Amino acid sequence: MLVVNYGGGTNSTALLVEAHRRGVRPDLIVFADTGSERPETYAYLDYMDGWLASVGFPAIDRVRWVRKDGTFLPLHEWCEKFVSLPSKAFGLPGCTVKWKQQPADKYITHHECVQAAWGRGEKVERWIGYDADEPGRAQRMEAARSRDTQWIWRSPLVEWDMGREECIETLRAAGLRLPGKSSCWLCPSMKKHEIDALAEDHPQLLQRALEIEAAAKVDRTKVPGLGRSLNWAEYLKQPKLFASVRPPEEACGCFDG
Repeated sequence: MLVVNYGGGTNSTALLVEAHRRGVRPDLIVFADTGSERPETYAYLDYMDGWLASVGFPAIDRVRWVRKDGTFLPLHEWCEKFVSLPSKAFGLPGCTVKWKQQPADKYITHHECVQAAWGRGEKVERWIGYDADEPGRAQRMEAARSRDTQWIWRSPLVEWDMGREECIETLRAAGLRLPGKSSCWLCPSMKKHEIDALAEDHPQLLQRALEIEAAAKVDRTKVPGLGRSLNWAEYLKQPKLFASVRPPEEACGCFDG
């Protein structure tokens, strides 16, 4: 059985397109929703479901972190409720683990098809969209999972020698729109040009992110703001000597949503 961890970005989309070209059909495609994804990402999920249906692939299963009381709290609302920042602002992986990894693992583990595969004594493959330009991430992931008895973890884009440019060309050749950057709109890992793009494309979301940053009860000598060592509000006040240039696959012109 084959499960694809779908992130909604260029790499994982190219992974699905190239799998189809090679005659490989996944049994399950899973996207973990933090509730704080960019609007373009949500629109692209619907768009991608149309393509998946056209080639006979399963639709994307969207999963969320459900708390013990049965409720779901989006990442940005969690930050507002607890007057804090996403854990990546502190150099910790908690937000990724809680809103992405754990709900995906739980859903996949309990899925009836996965349970049936294990009942037949089979292992289940899980594909991740690391590309050939980042082999170190794939190697670290595979090393960490080497003793995993339930899953076979693979990074097919690395195996197929597909880097970022090859992924973009694969999507263009298939006639698909480019998905652009997939991340939360208040992600501490965002680069400066991505903060600028958020300000341009979604000023209301940027304002909410700045309010979360300003209200957070953190040690500002250690964590100045949302960008780990970067305070978004202070950065945005700085005069821009040069226009921010987005990578082609992240430009809004590439997305029709």
